[in-house]
Amino acid sequence: MAAENIRIVGARQHNLKGVNVEFPRERLVVITGMSGSGKSSLAFDTLYAEGQRRYVESLSAYARQFLDKMEKPDVDFIEGLSPAIAIEQRGSVANPRSTIATTTEIYDYLRLLFSAIGQPHDPVTGEKVFKQTPQQIVDQILTYPEETRFLVIAPVVRHEVGEFRDVLEKIRREGFVRVRVDGEILELARPEPIRLAKDSRHTIEIVVDRLVLREGVRTRLADSIDTALKWGGNRIVISRQLPNTENWEELAYSTEFCNPKTEFILPELTPKHFSFNSLAGACPNCQGLGSVSYFDPELVVPDPARPLGDGAIAPWRKASKRIHAYHQALLSSLVEAYKGDLESPFADLPANCRDAVLYGTGDRALQFKFGSRDVEKPFEGVLAQLEQLRKN
Repeated sequence: MAAENIRIVGARQHNLKGVNVEFPRERLVVITGMSGSGKSSLAFDTLYAEGQRRYVESLSAYARQFLDKMEKPDVDFIEGLSPAIAIEQRGSVANPRSTIATTTEIYDYLRLLFSAIGQPHDPVTGEKVFKQTPQQIVDQILTYPEETRFLVIAPVVRHEVGEFRDVLEKIRREGFVRVRVDGEILELARPEPIRLAKDSRHTIEIVVDRLVLREGVRTRLADSIDTALKWGGNRIVISRQLPNTENWEELAYSTEFCNPKTEFILPELTPKHFSFNSLAGACPNCQGLGSVSYFDPELVVPDPARPLGDGAIAPWRKASKRIHAYHQALLSSLVEAYKGDLESPFADLPANCRDAVLYGTGDRALQFKFGSRDVEKPFEGVLAQLEQLRKN
């Protein structure tokens, strides 16, 4: 049974004078004291050195030749000690991509650990996502009640715009008989060709097979599942009708990490998925920096006593004459729509008018004349406009 404490007796390393002390195991312990009082001598030169020395001595002679040999510290005895790890302290330049984990080089090992044993989750729903082998999919389908009718379907086009004549022709040439287009099953051999509206979104799925769950169906089912996975990009849909029911229900399966409800797909986990320096792992909002820059409304309008007509919006003051004229026409329409006044101090404008200037009018369109043009469109807001300019 492991000791509850780490006990040090007679520590005389460096400036220690026969120190006796006990530390609780599996706890965070802080050693404090004045400079030169022996903190490092106790923690590193005694406790860590002895733990590392004992660990190295437990290895084979072949393994020990590759490791640094540590001298036994000047101490009577230490009990309850486990193999020890010491993290080196380094001076570093402030960098948003530098963390304790990267500086101590633990980060690479953490990425390997999480990519090996991590459980993926859907970032939208928080649900766990799983993947299955083709054999597992077959086994799961075979658990349906006997006499269940079902279709093995391979999704080919998902909610995309176009006519997809070439896709339908390729499916027909490959020998498939039926497709499901926008939820309707159609025969590919029918006299009239399938025509889709080119400006609308469509979903096209191949009906790979139609089966009834009975004894002896495994071989045919396995072949159909393999074919459907090949055409469906590692995803398939099973549309089934249970015995003595009229309704059909659909179940999705995938050989990739997938949530069929949200169609979230995650490839095989690798260390790059846990790196904020990789596009695969970085937060899409902060791009892996851990902080987000934004425009401060108080700096955009630094003097609220200044009217909109007199340059209250600081970033707009340096605009060209043409852009300045556009801004004035826009603001005139905006303050009229929100019952404000260009000559009133910004702080005295109605709250919804100030919000419209900074954050936009939403779906509400503004109408104004600029030069010879009649303009009618919503205003995105000064802050969104500046953010777009910054990104570009």
